[in-house]
Amino acid sequence: MCYAYGNYFREGVKTTTYKKYMAARFARVYPLHFVTTIWMFVCSLILIHVTGHGDEILNPKALPASLLLIQSMHVSFKVPPLNTPSWSLSTEWWVYILFPFCLPFFIQVKNKGKVLITIGIIAFYIFLRNVIGPISNSHSGPTIAMTTDFGFLRCLAGFFTGMLLFTFHEQRLGYNIIKRDWFFIISFLGLLGAMYFGITDIIIVAFFPLILIAAAYNQTLVKKILDKHILQRLGDWSFSIYLVHVPIIFTIMAIKAVQTHIVINKTVANTVHTSIPTVVSAPNYILGFFKCIILLALTILLSALFYRFLEIPARNYFNKKLKTKHKEITIKTLEV
Repeated sequence: MCYAYGNYFREGVKTTTYKKYMAARFARVYPLHFVTTIWMFVCSLILIHVTGHGDEILNPKALPASLLLIQSMHVSFKVPPLNTPSWSLSTEWWVYILFPFCLPFFIQVKNKGKVLITIGIIAFYIFLRNVIGPISNSHSGPTIAMTTDFGFLRCLAGFFTGMLLFTFHEQRLGYNIIKRDWFFIISFLGLLGAMYFGITDIIIVAFFPLILIAAAYNQTLVKKILDKHILQRLGDWSFSIYLVHVPIIFTIMAIKAVQTHIVINKTVANTVHTSIPTVVSAPNYILGFFKCIILLALTILLSALFYRFLEIPARNYFNKKLKTKHKEITIKTLEV
């Protein structure tokens, strides 16, 4: 966000620039969100009709809130409804609105101010984890895993962290050390280790800025790997992957539910005074592994198609209709 729009709001927020920025953000995120939300809405109707019941996710009544991107603004949902990953899009959209007003402060702050902001962000995360987390909808202990209740505050903390990181990058602070391959590798392995051993979530979050700035500074091995064509394409498709994978899963569930319902109805029709036993088989991990691979491949394939035939055309259409112009981002190579 800072790379793309930093120059728009470096000196302040002007009405025309702000409108152009918000129109561009709408064109970027909303078309795919709309399609995947409707997709999940249809899946929920099918599953509720076949099974006779819904749950917090399969909640057709959440459609208006989801389309308005307020489902994660402490409305009335205990878990993210319909297309669950869109909870973060809901919080991000409203932080998009605030972002231009915060950016000038972060860009203009001096080094001593950066130290104070860093301390403030850490304190904010600690506050979220130990005060807000325990009173969130689905948790009783310290956590920053807020979604439908206080996800907005969690997202705001992330944006503050990102804007602060951008100021470090602009001034190349710590460049000679952070640019090294070993710095990225240690940060990445540290993240994996923290996640594997269940270390407190604040520590896990702290590794992400290190990984991002290490990747941005690096000009050697890490850059060569990240510049690989397949990784670049996965980056292009990442938004689609994020929003498409849950609808795919629920579509498979809906198909299986319909098939099972038809089989059971035929069995019941041909059976008199006979109960149908429920057979629970042991998990087949090998079969599960191959199903996972197939699901992953299907998700990537459909995401590539959504990117090519929905994201790009819709973005171009809305940018044209809203009279916005796509901003090309050029990142200059950093020199020692």
